[in-house]
Amino acid sequence: MATSSAPASSVPAWLSKRFPLHREWFTLCSCQLRVDAELGAGLDMEESDDGGYIVEAVAEKPGQNAMLRPGVAIIAINDVCLLGLSEDEIGHTFGQHFRDGAELLLLNATELREAVIQKNANDECPCEINVEEDEQERSKPEEPANYELLRRVKTETEEEATVRIPVGRATAWQLDSATMADLERDLAIVSETFQLSATPRFIDAGMECIVLTGLPSAIARARREVVQILNYYREGMNTDLPIQPRRPVQISSAGYGGGTSPAVAGNGSGLPVPEHVRDLRQFQYHDHTADIIVHAWGKSRAEAFAQVVVGMFNYMTPLDSVELHSMVEVEAKGHDLLDLLFHLLDEFLYMFGTEMVICRRVDIVSFDEEKLYIKARGYGERMDLKKHEQGTEIKAITMHMMKILSPDTVLTEHGIKPSSEARDLKRVDGFLHEAYVLLDI
Repeated sequence: MATSSAPASSVPAWLSKRFPLHREWFTLCSCQLRVDAELGAGLDMEESDDGGYIVEAVAEKPGQNAMLRPGVAIIAINDVCLLGLSEDEIGHTFGQHFRDGAELLLLNATELREAVIQKNANDECPCEINVEEDEQERSKPEEPANYELLRRVKTETEEEATVRIPVGRATAWQLDSATMADLERDLAIVSETFQLSATPRFIDAGMECIVLTGLPSAIARARREVVQILNYYREGMNTDLPIQPRRPVQISSAGYGGGTSPAVAGNGSGLPVPEHVRDLRQFQYHDHTADIIVHAWGKSRAEAFAQVVVGMFNYMTPLDSVELHSMVEVEAKGHDLLDLLFHLLDEFLYMFGTEMVICRRVDIVSFDEEKLYIKARGYGERMDLKKHEQGTEIKAITMHMMKILSPDTVLTEHGIKPSSEARDLKRVDGFLHEAYVLLDI
């Protein structure tokens, strides 16, 4: 008998009521319990102080779903809550519903523990806590950043984290049951090998990303393996998936592979960086409701485009602490210049979501305005929570309000017009080209 699994389609009302401060559950999922008439379920479980059962071990037979793994808390069975019950009550309730095919609601035990601590802290003196202010204060050091950090829990040696690796750019995968089972088996191997939790996360459109929960050192080791797994499914089944195959990001920590190395700029890292690629910081930010506008300028259009990318990364984390240890390379195409700039930024944002490289400097190495093709290299290093300050999450690039300024014209989503008609735009002295991009944060 095959088992099935899925993300929790919605957060149960009883869970939201029990943990009102915990607004989003990152590891909540459900699966069916497999029970064999002779072997039972093959689960070694222990009652949790936080409620429900903690899975400590899973036998090979009868073959449970990959989501039902050690470190997962069973918080409901057949829609019956197991939290807040006494020892006798939880045993009786679980026993009543214990059967083959029973629906289990699962939650990573660490996330459950965090929610309980949060709830208990508020229950101790709720009169002194303003929910909105408390959430804003907590979000300052721990708000999700664009390197997909979702959550951190401090341990004696490291801070446990939850990060996500997207399956693609603003897309989701629709996988058949057989393919999903194969992917879950691969993720189960990753979980066991690297001693963390690797689970798929779903939205209405399908599988959106892979969520990794564990110590940063384990996540760092597992990330490349997960990216390779996603690339395998992306490239091997692109005819069945609603996505387009993409060129893998090229990343190097030791310069370029082959050919003549460019001249090395003085950066103290030993990474070959062309001398003309320097810290220009030719950008500024304009507030826009809940979003942010990056305004960049350059002596050429390529330089202006590069500075928009740098401005985007600087909004993620201040670049002064980013050193030049890695090089990434991306390519983009578009149907016009606005679309080309959009895809350039989107490629770098996607690269960041998968490789976690923050680019301090960006070089446009090829720019064909007739064929609307661009190739760029970014220089920086991988995000390190102990070294780099968390900035603000950038959710997506938008075309809305995008502008590309040349000496004589202004190109917007509404078309092209002479610069003389754009009197509301104050030009930067000494620079012929500028660009404005609205980022969704």
